[in-house]
This record gives sequence, structure tokens and C-alpha cells, in this order.
Amino acid sequence: MLNIVKTAEELWQECARLAKQPSVIDSELYAEPNDHFVLAYGPVAQRNQFQALLYSAEDQFNVSIVPIHDLGLLGEIPWSGKVICHFHWIHDKTKNAKTQAEAFEAVVYWENLLRRIKENGHKIVWTVHNVLPHETVWVEQDKKIHQMMADAADALHVMASDSATLTAPYYTLDERKMFVVPHPTYEGAQPDEISRAEARTQLQIDKEEFVFLSFGAIMEYKGYDRLMAAYDQLRGKTAKKTRLIIAGLPSDKALVEQIAAWGAGKPDVILDMTPVPHDKLQVYFRSADIAVCPYRRTMNSGAAMMAVTFDLPVLGPNSGGFLDIETSGCGVTFDNASDAALYEKMRLLADNKMFSPEGLAKAKQVLVPCAVSNLFFNNIKRLVA
Repeated sequence: MLNIVKTAEELWQECARLAKQPSVIDSELYAEPNDHFVLAYGPVAQRNQFQALLYSAEDQFNVSIVPIHDLGLLGEIPWSGKVICHFHWIHDKTKNAKTQAEAFEAVVYWENLLRRIKENGHKIVWTVHNVLPHETVWVEQDKKIHQMMADAADALHVMASDSATLTAPYYTLDERKMFVVPHPTYEGAQPDEISRAEARTQLQIDKEEFVFLSFGAIMEYKGYDRLMAAYDQLRGKTAKKTRLIIAGLPSDKALVEQIAAWGAGKPDVILDMTPVPHDKLQVYFRSADIAVCPYRRTMNSGAAMMAVTFDLPVLGPNSGGFLDIETSGCGVTFDNASDAALYEKMRLLADNKMFSPEGLAKAKQVLVPCAVSNLFFNNIKRLVA
């Protein structure tokens, strides 16, 4: 496991350690140095395995990975060789701003940081995870920061093919800088040892039931209101008995209380709105027939890719990464402009066998971490060529 750099002193120590590595020393012995580079990234998402999976092919490339806790340190990297500063989520300063003055200070912070990186001669890559932060308060300031990052970046990594269209109302992505590398599945990163029958036994679900699973952090933008309405409408209208599971981190307390009140007394609804342990994920995903993502706003979805990991098809809105999931053969979409469309697709899925485990296992091969990571590094290594 990589050590996360938290201070300027630790950054110097890490660079001194890397300078002694054979791959770096060897590159200095030749008249034509090889393509070794340092990839420093932040912020580090310790609960989310996405970054570890994205960088998992590092051994096949001459790259040294440096995780950075304080994004400001990306402007202070003491390395004379090639450096790529890879940014992920960029709302740390506005997220903590209590006043408009502090939000404007966040804009100045980003102006200065991006300028320092450029002055150091280092390259910038930005992975565009979301259009804007999910719970942004300072919309105008976040828009400015996102546009500054889009302009400063030497390359823009997007995971949804329509990313430029989704961001257009807020900021512009230069499509000449963009490269598409999908969100990887969590293959090999999650326990996956139990059968469908065992998972259903644990949850007391009959083998003939059709099970919908909605998994992920409980947040307003994910459309739980229309999921509950659609499921109420669906009840009793399908040939098979149905079940709905809602599980995930209780991020929005008021919404969690609303869902809990709705689900109370409903034997066909299972609620587990808690931080679900990794070893329990397989129980929910292996017991389900389809993952439902009723999101009102979306660009990329880790929850959807978690479903694909377990050979579970996905139902999501016709936007962002869900369109690419549908194209890959791992899911189907509904018209995001119509709440009725969610109900209609849920009913269609419950009454028709649209996906096979074999078909899903084959379709997802382009999304497994090794394939995605290789594609990512092949795209960014041109920056240091």
C-alpha cells in the first residue's frame, strides 16, 4: 500500500526515496532517457477503491505513483524529471467555505495552485467525476474553479462519452484534450464467495422473487422519491412477486427518515441504510436481479459499476455513464425526463428475462480494472513522451 503524503517534509522524503529506485537510476544512464514519470494524485479517496483500480497497471508502465493528501502540495513537487499532477475531485475548498468571502478565497487558491504547477513545468490531468459537486452551495465559485481546471489541464479524462454535453451548461471541456476511459468494475477488490441461493437464504428471499436493488449513499439527487413511487405503482402488477432492497450510507438524514417511514410495515421492502461492510456487499448484489439507479442527475456511477462487478445488470437514466453501460450490454436505460418511464422499465424487467449471467460476464470484460488501467496509462503517457 502506498504511503499518503501529508506534509512538505514527507513529499521531499518520498521524492528522495523514488530517486534511488532502479527505474529512475537506469533512465539517467542513457543518452536517451526512458519514459519514467511521477504521477502525483489527489485528493485521496480512502473509502473508495476507484483510484487503486485505475492505477492498478502501474507496474506495466515506468511510473511512480505518489498519493497526496493536501492538494496544495501538488504545486511543490521537488522532482527534476517528468511529473503529471492528476486531480480528481476539486471541491475541497468550496465544500468547507462558510461565507461567500471564503468561497472567493477558494477560487484564488485554485488560480495560484494551477499557476504554480504550470510554472514548475509539470503536466495536469483532470478526471471529471461529476458535473459539479453533488451538494454544492457555492455554485458560481465551483463553476469558476471547474472551468479553470478544464482550461489548465493538459488532458481531460472522462468516463462518460457525453461528458462535454453534460458540463456545457456550467463550463466547457475542450474535446481536443479529452480521452474516454470508463469507470472500472471492482473486480478482485470485493469479496465474492457466496452463491445467489445462499445470498437469498440470508435475506429470506424466495428463489422465484424478482429483486430490485438500489445501492449507494442515500442522497437527494439520486431520485429515491420516484423510486418509491414507481415501486408502489409496480406492486401487484407483475407476474412474479417482487422485492426492493435499499442499502447504503445514510448521507442525507431527512431523506433516510423519509425512506424509513415509507418502508415501515412493507414486507416486500428491505432497508439497510448504514455503512455496508465490504463482505456484506456480495449478499445484496448476488441476491438481486437488477440494480436500479433512479438518479435525477448523473455523470458517472460507482454504484452501477459495483453491480456490473457482480454480473448484475443496471437500470439507470438515459444520461452519462448509464448510456455507455447500455451500449456495452450491461444494462438498460429509462427516459430521465419521465417518472413514469422508470415504472414502465421496472415492470418490463420484472416480467421479461433480458439479461443472462453469461452475457453480462462477457460484456463487462472491457470494464475490468486491468483493461481500464492499461487504457488510462496508454492515454496519459503521451504527455511525457
